Amino acid sequence: MPWSNNDNNQNQNPWGNQGGGGNKQTPPDLDEVVRRLQERFGGFFGGSGGGSNGSGGTPNMSRGVITGIMAAVFVIWGVFGGLYMVAADEEAVVLRFGKHVATKGPGLNWHIPYPVETVEKLPVTRVQRLEIGFRQFSDGTTRKRVNESLMLTKDENIVDISFIVQYKIKSVENFLFNIDSATKTVRDAAESAIREVIGRTLIDDVLTTKKAEVEVETQDLIQQILDSYEAGISVSTVKLQDVQPPERVIKEFKDVASAREDKERAKNEAQAYANDIIPNARGEGKKMVLDAEAYGKAVVERAKGEADRFESVLTAYKLAPEVTRKRLYMDTMQDVLSRADKIIIDGKVAGSVLPYLPLNKAGNKVEVQK
Repeated sequence: MPWSNNDNNQNQNPWGNQGGGGNKQTPPDLDEVVRRLQERFGGFFGGSGGGSNGSGGTPNMSRGVITGIMAAVFVIWGVFGGLYMVAADEEAVVLRFGKHVATKGPGLNWHIPYPVETVEKLPVTRVQRLEIGFRQFSDGTTRKRVNESLMLTKDENIVDISFIVQYKIKSVENFLFNIDSATKTVRDAAESAIREVIGRTLIDDVLTTKKAEVEVETQDLIQQILDSYEAGISVSTVKLQDVQPPERVIKEFKDVASAREDKERAKNEAQAYANDIIPNARGEGKKMVLDAEAYGKAVVERAKGEADRFESVLTAYKLAPEVTRKRLYMDTMQDVLSRADKIIIDGKVAGSVLPYLPLNKAGNKVEVQK
């Protein structure tokens, strides 16, 4: 604010009234300013409080002390003003007049103080999260973003997809200097990638069996786009949150999905029934075949045994016909009588033999032969 010529402001002029009583003000002389500073602060620096009429060495000594103090202040400012701490999950980029000159890791570091050099600290190990197709607020509410979530499938159906992209910084230099906004760059790349992947996928596959494949393909494509930009960003994960038809046709899609599930359930039940019946039938058939083969072998072996027995009897008969004939008769009668229900007792000894009464075979008859 300029000093006016009125009397009130004349008393407020820090340099005093240098004029000869007139209205014109003249700027103070530099020597006069130094002299007044010496008079005011000379006692602190060991100088004399006198004016310019004092010793001629005092002003020079005071000026040297002030210069030394200013130099000390400058050195302290240069040493401590450039110290900075980098956290364990950060890297610091040192900029000299806006040009990148160094990248520092975690710990205590130093740089030339502002305005010569500045420091930008970035969290290189922290995984950052980006929501696409929806926004989740701090109070727990979620709001859809239809302009991001609606996209066209290969079979020309519309699907509503919300997903999350997690990423972190892999090159602080590229992250700072090659892209303007990391959030916008990753969001645009993610939208472009998911639309390309969904554009070559059928809606039934997106809704049911190929969600994992869509996530992997989208992550790879986002990374390719960011690498082409040299954005210095590494995509960690792409996770689909909600995949469904548009809200206006969701009821019809649910009906179709329910019918498809019923079809799959009936198919699985029929397959389970077939898996139970067919092996049992095959087992029974195999058992019957094995039984028949065993019976055939038994009959053949039995016939061979009977034939061998007949030949041995024939050989014995040729050697001793009478003995063989009697032996055959006795063997035959033993076999026949062993199956008979009658008990035959010789009449000569019948009176001296206690009658035999087999109570366990009440139907047997006792016959006495006379």
